[in-house]
Parts: sequence; C-alpha cells; structure tokens
Amino acid sequence: LLRPVPSASSPSGPSLRQDLFGGRLSFESPVGIAAGFDKNALLVPLYRVGALTGLGFSEVGSVSALPAQGNEKPRCFRLPADEAVINRIGLANEGSAAVAERLTSFSGLSKRSATRVPVGVNIAKTHSPEILGEAAIDDFVTSYRTLSPLADFVVLNVSCPNTAEGKTFEDSTSLRQLLDAVSRERQCSASAPPVLVKLSPPVDAASTAGSEQLRALVSIAQASGIVDGFVVSNTAGDREVKLSPEGKEAVAAIGKGGLSGRPLCNRSTATIRKVYELSGGSMPIIGVGGVDSAESAYAKIRAGASLVEVYTAIVYKGPGIFFDIHIGLRRLLEKDGFTSISEAVGADFKT
Repeated sequence: LLRPVPSASSPSGPSLRQDLFGGRLSFESPVGIAAGFDKNALLVPLYRVGALTGLGFSEVGSVSALPAQGNEKPRCFRLPADEAVINRIGLANEGSAAVAERLTSFSGLSKRSATRVPVGVNIAKTHSPEILGEAAIDDFVTSYRTLSPLADFVVLNVSCPNTAEGKTFEDSTSLRQLLDAVSRERQCSASAPPVLVKLSPPVDAASTAGSEQLRALVSIAQASGIVDGFVVSNTAGDREVKLSPEGKEAVAAIGKGGLSGRPLCNRSTATIRKVYELSGGSMPIIGVGGVDSAESAYAKIRAGASLVEVYTAIVYKGPGIFFDIHIGLRRLLEKDGFTSISEAVGADFKT
C-alpha cells in the first residue's frame, strides 16, 4: 500500500529536506533506492509517484560501458530467515548507450514534474576479465562521458565484488588512476554533476587494517578534487556476518555472491562512522546496507550519513517501506530534539 506523506518541510514536524553538494541538489526526503534495483533506468517515470510516499531519490545501475549478460542463472537468492539476499548477478545491464537513450527520453518528463526526484547513475567496469588496466579505466570513462550529462549525480562503483576477474579499484594506485582519468574527462565536459565513490565494508572498520584501508581511500578521494561524497557500503563478499542456522545452511549451498540486507546493517553503519570521522564530515555520505526501518536509517544518519538507501527491504517489505521510514524519522528527530535532519547527521560525534 502506497500512502502519501506530509511535505518534507511540513510545520507538523522536523524538516527532512536537505540541500547537499554545495547546494547543487535538493532532497525532499533522505530515503532513496539503492543501485541494483533499477539497473537500466526503466522505473524513472514512477519515481514521481514514489516521491508522494517518501521516496527522495534513486540511484540507477550499475551501468557499464558495454552491455553485459552477467553470470549464469540462478544468481540471486533469498535468505528469508535473515531478511537478506545473496546475489552474483555480475553487473548485468544494457550498457551506457542504451541507458543514456532511455534517460534522455525521460528527461523532459522529469524536469516538468512538480515532484522531481534526483536520479543518480552508478557506473562500473564492464563485466569482462579481458578488460583490465588502462582498458578498465577507459571503460569507466566511457560510461562517465555518456551518462554524466543525464545524471543528477554519478557514483563510481569501485568496489563491486561480482566482477568476472574479482578485482576492484579499491587499492590506492588503481583508485588514484581512475579518479585522475575521470577528472580529465570532467574538465572537458560542460556537465559536472557531483561524483561519489562507492566503498565496500571492511570486516571490522574499527580494526587497524580496516581503518587504514578506509583512511587511504578517503584520503585519495579528498585529494583528487573531484569527489563530492561517498556511498557506504557495497554488499559483502565475505561471510563474516551473523546469520541464522537456516541462513548459514543456505549460504553454504549457495556459494559465492554479495550479501545484502539486515545482517549487514551494523557493519555498514560502522563503516559510515569511520568514513565520516576520516573525512571530517566534510563530504555527504549515502548510507546503504541493511536499512529496513526508521531506526536503522536513523542510526546511519547519526553515524554520519546525510542520505540512506534501501534495496533488500523493498524485496521483503514492499514500497511502503519509504512511507514507514519517512514518518518514523520525523518521530525520532522530534524525540531527540532536532528541528531538521541536517542537525542529526553525525550527531554521534557531537555528544
């Protein structure tokens, strides 16, 4: 059931409206759809309806330069006892040219809408073990060149665990080279939407190894001069999460794949907290991973996320989740004495 929510700035409660990325984008609600749900931007016309029920934005993709079929089926598995999903879809998508054509056809509709929802595009390397090194960077840049003029923000998915060769851009050298290439392309473009980097969750973000890994990536992103924020975090390719006995049995039978949903919630929130700390709260963070209630969303906001995204919760709870989180956040903000959501961002560091 889709239920309309009060205006984000309604006098009946704390404001959920935010202007982020130097005022370049406005968000009426902090709750969005994570990448992976609308891979090929098919649902963009429906986001206007979603806005009436608490949806604040969406991140389509991941989109790669070339079309990709992804991995063999079955490649997506539910863990009902844990409200989790394991996927090894392998970045299946129609490719940047097809998605750009679709976004172009929707652009006039979006701009005319009184309930416009910002749409970001998540880009990743084409799912092919033959695209490595400079070719992998060129692949990213091709997608950026094609899609950035049509996106409200662009997410560089440097951490996808489902690539054919198993390699990500989450090492210092690779990330620096990628950001340098995107920076050069950005200088040649009339369009420069905010750029965010999507990170994966270390097993323990507070550990020495986890902290140093994040410190290096955040430092490189900040020094690049083109990164405006972070998406934290991706699915987890390891199995260092707490699962039910049924979940453990299912995982053993399923094998490889990225895990999302409730079991990832605390780990994702810990990673958000560390990234917020390392960045000095200077860049907006989109928090994702196990958000399935107002309480889990609020925990991520207090840890440093300005926005949150849901995916697995839509699978288990339906689109009404946006209404529930939207209304619940107002209640939690009011309970803690905040007049706006921006006051709550990173509040755990201010007490």
